[in-house]
Amino acid sequence: MMAQIELCENSSSVFPVMADGSDFFNLEKFRERMEKRLGPKSESNALFFEALEFAAKLHEGQRRKSGAPYISHPCAVSEIMVREMGFKDPVLLAGALLHDVVEDIPWMSLEDIEARFGTGVAELVDGCTKLARFHLDRASLKDLTHSKIFISASRRLGVLLIKLADRLHNLRTLHYLPLTKRQRIAQETVDVYAPIAARLNLYPLKRELYHHALTFLYPKKSKKILHLMQEVRNSPAVSSLEASLTKIMSDYGVSADIRTRAKGLGTYYNPVKRSLDWTFPENFVDFAIVLRTNELYDCYKVLGLINNNLAAIPKSLRDFIANPKANGYQSLHTRVHLSGSNYLIKIRTTQMENLAGGGVLRAWESQEGLSNDHWQEISDLLRDIGEYGGAATHRKDLIRLSESEEIFTYSPAGDIYYLPKDSTVLDFAYRIHSQLGDNCEGALVNGSWMPITGLLKDGDTVEIVTSAEQIDVDAELESLCKTPKARTAINRRLHQKRLLFARQAGMDILLQEIVRHRFSASVLEGESMRLILEVLNVKDLQELYLKIGQDLISPQAVLYYMEGQRPDEARRQEAAQGRNTLTVRGLDKAVFKFARCCNPLPGQDHVLATLSERGVTFHHRDCHDLLERHSLLMQQMLRVHWDWGINWRHPLVIDIRIVDIGIAQMLEVLSEMRQNVLILQISAGLDRHNRKCVSLSVNFHNFSEAREFFSRMPAEKTMVEDFGREQKRKEMPIH
Repeated sequence: MMAQIELCENSSSVFPVMADGSDFFNLEKFRERMEKRLGPKSESNALFFEALEFAAKLHEGQRRKSGAPYISHPCAVSEIMVREMGFKDPVLLAGALLHDVVEDIPWMSLEDIEARFGTGVAELVDGCTKLARFHLDRASLKDLTHSKIFISASRRLGVLLIKLADRLHNLRTLHYLPLTKRQRIAQETVDVYAPIAARLNLYPLKRELYHHALTFLYPKKSKKILHLMQEVRNSPAVSSLEASLTKIMSDYGVSADIRTRAKGLGTYYNPVKRSLDWTFPENFVDFAIVLRTNELYDCYKVLGLINNNLAAIPKSLRDFIANPKANGYQSLHTRVHLSGSNYLIKIRTTQMENLAGGGVLRAWESQEGLSNDHWQEISDLLRDIGEYGGAATHRKDLIRLSESEEIFTYSPAGDIYYLPKDSTVLDFAYRIHSQLGDNCEGALVNGSWMPITGLLKDGDTVEIVTSAEQIDVDAELESLCKTPKARTAINRRLHQKRLLFARQAGMDILLQEIVRHRFSASVLEGESMRLILEVLNVKDLQELYLKIGQDLISPQAVLYYMEGQRPDEARRQEAAQGRNTLTVRGLDKAVFKFARCCNPLPGQDHVLATLSERGVTFHHRDCHDLLERHSLLMQQMLRVHWDWGINWRHPLVIDIRIVDIGIAQMLEVLSEMRQNVLILQISAGLDRHNRKCVSLSVNFHNFSEAREFFSRMPAEKTMVEDFGREQKRKEMPIH
């Protein structure tokens, strides 16, 4: 079973590396081993052996980089799953044998797999098959493949288990690959596969994945840390604590096994800095007291004995027996202090130990061991990671966050919810229900008001307060959240906002271009437009508007293909020199951004805008950075028209900073204004260049107010620091 690979740092792998180098892979001996484990006469297992024959024929003649026959790899993956993970499901194992055939055999299709082996095997193979869209760069293609794996695994968890076994075998034979590929596979392992193994409670597998990958990534540092780990494990302090625990158990007649384990190499990996750091772990050695009983009260008895006889650290108790984790994990955790160091002690029964070592593997054959809520939680987590629409690095952050240290919180009804450390009120709301998160405006935490960005701590009771309208979201709010569900939900709404804006902007810009070239708007409805859409490879007008609004297709390209009566050359040249206008009716930070290079201001004259998939960036007309970007055509720089005639639906608070001005001078300027503006906050100080400055938070209701206010400010010394809805801005923490 999987516990056998727990001490991989000091032992060879349980599964022998097959047929790599000069070793000989014997297919018949592999079949004999699998027959002993699965049973050759079982009718259900016939599927596995049929898949074995099929895979062997398909991969015949193919070789790995080591020179071994390629069939040795899928066989190794399936044997890892049987021997080390304890699986005997023939559908899952057949999927493991065939996981590379569609990817590596040009004429093999998923339909062929389904026709021969059934839907279950075909879905597993499909989930494991990499995407092959050659027009994408490697990083984008890899990210889309990760997305596909997680979405597939949310429906069939076996996809992810096969990928984990596949990655484990690849790491065990990684030394045969070129250095650059070794580095790439190892980095992907610590970013994606090892953290998700931890989230599935597959800790022995996680340890070995981290160990192999980090050894390749940081050969010198890992060797040094492994040596230090051995020294800590054999230190007098650890031996003393081990002896003390043994004596306590003996003195009070407790029958138990004491397991002392140094933290794995992955514990020393800092994913933010991407480095191995000796000081990174909270503690270096864990002790597990495994009672030779399944009586729960014995665990609490041992906890009392330890706390009474050793220096227990206050408020360090974690009771995962009374409040099991969603994945079924149960133990008592307490920390003690000895000789200047902290040590974690876990107290559990034999049954709890068995579950802790195998996670979801222990309940694979029968899901009775875990609740439906747990399986649903795993599915939701994998789907949230897979459907995340942000950058690839952010998807990796979601995976890493799923592994992070947890806090426990309560609903008013007493239900317990485990969340990553430093989770916010909004994380809690989304943890309960997506709609609750969308409409959350704050919470009563232990009876006191807390904004959506307020940080929760152990033991907090959280009562979510909602509003009739959905909360305002932006990228900053997304980064403050710590759960994949909250981040994915916020990112989805950000994406929807940007799509909606881009479609409308694209339509407005195309219509302006059509009118300037003296065409009729009816050309968009003609047969020639359908042909133009085909040439531009877009399915309909809505997609065309979207791509124009994202600056992925130029409106001039559409005009180029227009058929029919064209204006004369002089008029065409005149139209080509024109500039389209972007009408801005309000400011949403999900869509709009004020460039730092030239610090344009809301309502200011001579402002230009550029479009992208992330929205709109405002620049001043004379911005040097904008003018020096030779890749931009004049037509891509849109003239900005601020809509003066409407009040915004929600008042906007704009954070402003003015440099080279003192508070007295600023107050004098404000007193001379003809209009009344609501100053929510004002302060004076020095900026990072040691210049005196004044910071203000000002409430505006429309662009007219903003124009009047900013016209009184020294434009070249004034900049927009931030903006957002009034209520939201009150909620954001002040750093």
